[in-house]
Amino acid sequence: MKPGVLLLVALLSLYCAAMLIFWQSLWSQKREEPLGTEVRLVLREGQTILGVMDTTEMTCFCIGEIEEHVHDEEETIK
Repeated sequence: MKPGVLLLVALLSLYCAAMLIFWQSLWSQKREEPLGTEVRLVLREGQTILGVMDTTEMTCFCIGEIEEHVHDEEETIK
């Protein structure tokens, strides 16, 4: 055989081996269920989410009525 053909066969066999290892690693992984929230968040009429703090352990929401937290420009100057 010619060296070019041997090189192509060697590269093809290396590629096939790498793909088999890759697919085997994907198939052998255990599927974990995504973490869901235990308590569903429901907003009452007139409420809005004013802020969100997201950490690796939890997500915190600041919920309230927008009128309570919005100030006129004149009030903030005083």
